[in-house]
Amino acid sequence: MENFFNLNSLVVGDEYRSYRKAIWLYVWLLVFEGALRKWILPELSTPLLLVRDPIAIWLTWSGLKNGWIKSGYVTCILIVSTISLLFSILVGHQNILVGLYGWRIYFFHFPMIFVAAKVLTKDDFFKICRFFLIISIPMTFLVVAQFYMPQTHWVNRGVGGDMASVGFRGALGFFRPPGTFSFTSGYVLFQGLVCSCLFLFLMKNREIEEKYKFKNWLLLLITGCFVVSIPTSISRTLVFITATYLTSLVIAAMVKREQMGNVMKFILIGIVIMGVVMSWGIADDATEAMTARFDEAATVEGSVVEGSIITRYFGSLERALSSNFPIMGYGLGIGTNVGQNLMGLGMSYGFNSEEEWSRILGECGFLGFFIIGVRLFFSLSILKNSFIVLRDTGDITPWIFSAGVLLSIPNGQWAQPTELGMAMMSGVLGLTALKIGQDNYLQYIENDED
Repeated sequence: MENFFNLNSLVVGDEYRSYRKAIWLYVWLLVFEGALRKWILPELSTPLLLVRDPIAIWLTWSGLKNGWIKSGYVTCILIVSTISLLFSILVGHQNILVGLYGWRIYFFHFPMIFVAAKVLTKDDFFKICRFFLIISIPMTFLVVAQFYMPQTHWVNRGVGGDMASVGFRGALGFFRPPGTFSFTSGYVLFQGLVCSCLFLFLMKNREIEEKYKFKNWLLLLITGCFVVSIPTSISRTLVFITATYLTSLVIAAMVKREQMGNVMKFILIGIVIMGVVMSWGIADDATEAMTARFDEAATVEGSVVEGSIITRYFGSLERALSSNFPIMGYGLGIGTNVGQNLMGLGMSYGFNSEEEWSRILGECGFLGFFIIGVRLFFSLSILKNSFIVLRDTGDITPWIFSAGVLLSIPNGQWAQPTELGMAMMSGVLGLTALKIGQDNYLQYIENDED
């Protein structure tokens, strides 16, 4: 059994408080960066794209300097991305700014996951989860307003103060709301994080320490807000994310029978709240729009399983392999919107930049297989070790968050800054949850040996 990425090699104390504060700032900026770009500082919307980068750079630099990062995944991605950067400048697009913009994703943001997981405590973990859940309440009221308000209303203002709005068409004349984020994809991924945190508290609210618990009425309110958010988002992706977390709970109940009671209670609460929402007509229009969205999408992509899993996930690698790109790729950053704007290109450059694995191979050529491999096997390692903790100790915490890692790390669209930040936060919470579960696992091993 591996030592869970050497997570216990750093003793966390007050001397690491500044690093934990930096991670909290990263969380706040992740949630409210879009609000800054749309409503508060629209004239700075472009530079605010990189507002979290100084934090990621400092954390990664500190981790490398202090020897906190001992992961082979990080070593591989640092070496491969740097080699790819050199080829980008020498034989690729030859634009150093575009290359650096693409390079920063792998060299600074991905290693930050490991630094954050080392310095965050159990207290930080539960407080971050509570933050996401509490902020989801006003976020739901905001997206409902965005759903019903015309696209010219200030709540639907786009980045840079664009009064043409930021909404993407949903169905039946309704648009997909973005919340505080720049685009609707940010809100959907935020709800994915909320989903993992909500499932954790619904399963363990009675068991965790008193200072982390939610009052029952508040937890029910948060659950109701999440139920309303699903149709209001008009997003099949959010349905797929929710279904993935539900599947993880069913698997947990099958593996550890003592979790069966918690899972059944969870399902019962969900059914009751859905019944209340439907009987009160709270989300009737949104439900109709979501149903229409499913019908429209089914004619193009097929069912949720076929469209979301086969076409979007596994099919993206097949399409990437069938693309025509140089053996060393076109160069890092060329598949991002920023890179294409700096190069004066359109939305395409010989590959589908909207599909992550296609973008990686298009930018990096054969080196992209190493990056895809790191992201995939890192996620599977989290999943495997979380399963071991669940199986041997019954602790469901890391298992719940491993689902989020598997959704966002291997195939998440890291070219978009908000989606990159959400993926990194999923990785941070997943790895930190595993660190918490490690204590239970090591205690189990000690008891077993005795």
